[in-house]
Amino acid sequence: MKNLFFLLVFSLMTLGAAAQKIAVSRNLITVNRQPYARIEPGGETVFGVSNMYYVSSLQNERLFVVKYLTLNDPANSSPNNPTGSTGYVQFVFTAARLYVEMAVPLSGFRTINIARIVYAARLLKEDKLDPQAVADFAVNYGTPYSARIQVLAQPLLLPANGY
Repeated sequence: MKNLFFLLVFSLMTLGAAAQKIAVSRNLITVNRQPYARIEPGGETVFGVSNMYYVSSLQNERLFVVKYLTLNDPANSSPNNPTGSTGYVQFVFTAARLYVEMAVPLSGFRTINIARIVYAARLLKEDKLDPQAVADFAVNYGTPYSARIQVLAQPLLLPANGY
């Protein structure tokens, strides 16, 4: 029992030591109090929250844009959500002409959540976009919401005799 307890404590200490402290203050993303990137709001604001953020290098070179978008999907409709409104996050890598989409984090579309996603995917390397990490990010997440929008936009084809 003692051995199991010490193994558990040691495991928790190891995990705690490996954890990175990510913070956002004054449009600056820091990891373990070291500057990592800049993040600035753009677009429209609703109740003081922006629907778009620009992520830049520490030298203010714009790297990509992160947008909050919605989709009305009848498959997601419910009594509380009759239109099936679904929010999602879209990363736009303009230099690569690449889009990546994912579900909105459970705690919302906030700068800290965007910073955590960017750091977890290791999108930046030496203050620049890492092309391999961006390619991996695109393969892992893809564009499922854009694909769903295209499916919903397709006309419904009915047989010529009406049934």
